[in-house]
Amino acid sequence: MKINETTVNNIPIIDIRTDKFKTFTIRISFRNTLDEKTTTVRNILSRMMVKRTKKLRTETELVQFLAKYYGAHLTEGTTKRGDSHVVNFTIEFANERFIHEDLNIFNDLCEFLNDMLTTPFEYNEEWSAFLEQEKRLHKNKLSLLMDSSMQRAYINMLNIMFKDEPNRHMSFGKIEHIDSITLDDIMREHKKMMKEDEMVILVVGQTSDEEVESLKKIYSRDNYVKLPYHGFDGQITNVINYQTDYEKIEQAKTILGFRIEKKQADMMSARIFNRMFGGSAASYLFMNLREKLSLAYQIHSELDIKNGVLFAIAGVDFNRVKETEIHVMKELDKFRNGEFTEEFLEESKNQFLSARLDSMDKPKGVIATLYGHFLAGVDFEYVDEQLSRVTRESVINVAKHTHLDTVYTLTGGETNESETL
Repeated sequence: MKINETTVNNIPIIDIRTDKFKTFTIRISFRNTLDEKTTTVRNILSRMMVKRTKKLRTETELVQFLAKYYGAHLTEGTTKRGDSHVVNFTIEFANERFIHEDLNIFNDLCEFLNDMLTTPFEYNEEWSAFLEQEKRLHKNKLSLLMDSSMQRAYINMLNIMFKDEPNRHMSFGKIEHIDSITLDDIMREHKKMMKEDEMVILVVGQTSDEEVESLKKIYSRDNYVKLPYHGFDGQITNVINYQTDYEKIEQAKTILGFRIEKKQADMMSARIFNRMFGGSAASYLFMNLREKLSLAYQIHSELDIKNGVLFAIAGVDFNRVKETEIHVMKELDKFRNGEFTEEFLEESKNQFLSARLDSMDKPKGVIATLYGHFLAGVDFEYVDEQLSRVTRESVINVAKHTHLDTVYTLTGGETNESETL
């Protein structure tokens, strides 16, 4: 695999050349500050962009167009990265070298991507009905998400733990913001995105110089935009917030939210600590709370590395919530006291490395990894070097600088209560 980074039309191009895949994947990423006022609009805008263009005015026409190129597949998605909101457009298509037909697939689809990116500049009242359709669909999507009690618990947890911080906002926006969105809002956000967002084009496959030249056709900007990439700096206090909400559900969902002192803890060590603590099937939370004590039907931990936040998430019986919290903290104390073997540490490091290598077996995994490196300003070798420096002492240090901030529980019943201890 050979990685070439260039700038074309004031847009960074990351060309990942490999003969591992018989397809091409192009991803166009737009990144800007996470803002509650724009996340919902950006989601609906991206949905509209991948369904109709000024040249392909119906979804059927667009699908038929992509089908001509051996089933080219176009998708969109949004995500949070640190304090940023990212909109991704991804197209996967066949490498014409393996097709016995005279087609210029790469070039044609680069021209199509230009059509997709520039169409919202020309939106007018004729597109209003299409906007209303996408608003309904996005509302349905968010309603389905909220049908999950675990998803509701997670969102409630974010709102409590980060009540005055932007980190509480989800990448997909808010259902209550949808109805008021107008076509002018969509066009305004598109214009801003195309001008002010940090834009990156990544391509993976057996690319040639000629094909990279075709990437010029995707878009051209007047100025190069490079935005800072930070996480949110949450305040660590000695006060633990407790809140319990009651609904008619079959199983309690309890989430413990921790803040990590980022300036005091090595972040690669935090990744390995998370894997050992609750981020794998061999972790302490899974093996001890679920397998040995049968406390939880499900339990795991998740790490938001850029923001220095860790969550322990469990599904438990209504009457075992407090017991679960106590045992989660006992497992954390084991790491603070160094009660883990060198073998488990090395095994966890090897599993992290294997998972990283496995992700590189898929085009989207390659792109996600290299985009992360681009944002952080590091290369592939840097990550391996950081992993090799993770020691027993550095993992203990992470555990010692991991502080419980909030405990949220969604459980059965009809009474609501909240308390701060």
